[in-house]
Amino acid sequence: MVTTDYSTGILQYIPFFYVIWSDDLLSASEISVVQKVIALDETLTSEEKKQLGNWLHKNRPPHDDEIKNWKQTIATSKVKLIESDTYPLTSLSQRLVKNEELNEQLKHIEIHLGIQPNHYNHLFDVEVVHEKTSDEYDADVLDTILKGEHAEEVDEFRKFLDKPDFAWEILRDKDEFRNRVLKQVQLLGEAGYGAMAYPDAYGGTDNMPAYAAIFEHLMFVDGSLAIKFGVQFGLFGGSIQKLGTKKHHDQYLTDAGKQNYWAVLR
Repeated sequence: MVTTDYSTGILQYIPFFYVIWSDDLLSASEISVVQKVIALDETLTSEEKKQLGNWLHKNRPPHDDEIKNWKQTIATSKVKLIESDTYPLTSLSQRLVKNEELNEQLKHIEIHLGIQPNHYNHLFDVEVVHEKTSDEYDADVLDTILKGEHAEEVDEFRKFLDKPDFAWEILRDKDEFRNRVLKQVQLLGEAGYGAMAYPDAYGGTDNMPAYAAIFEHLMFVDGSLAIKFGVQFGLFGGSIQKLGTKKHHDQYLTDAGKQNYWAVLR
């Protein structure tokens, strides 16, 4: 049976059930922890405990439509996950049901199952809370120190990355995601960033340290992009540069730096 109208008691557990069923790998020990919490939760009625118990059968998992309802319920509430909270998932549940006090039983689930924000933050809208915790440092000063002697290159690179093509988004479709990352790598190649470590004659600046500095900053955009960038221009292009002769450089290196596959393979 698919439920569409949730009581307050049920609603506070929805984020937890959404997380633990999202990978369809709920173990017997996890079920035991949640069952114990539900049994000890005095805020729940017997009917609510029965309903929650019905969603804890490994051989009879919640219907896909039920899980979609959980997702829709959380999304339409406009409540966001705050990763910096001491108990992020419990706090989200608290705000979902507009309760001023944390349900101690829900905290037990979060603690005993070892549920961490990096396990589930992709399932929710996340609110980033910027809080200044110290007056002992200046972020701009630290940024200047970390950029080091390549501050000019890094600043220009940041400006280049500040465009819609590099804006962060979650893509569930594998092919769509791969095509987006490929396009990003092509844009970086066309702008000359892929060839920075190559000699001037092949489109580069012969500046490996500066290349390493901008490569590091790709992690602020997407780890997948950083890996693909490194494989294309570092492993592939770098192998041509370091292991090839002038003949190979003349034939392949410029196109490798521009991410021009067809020219390299011709």
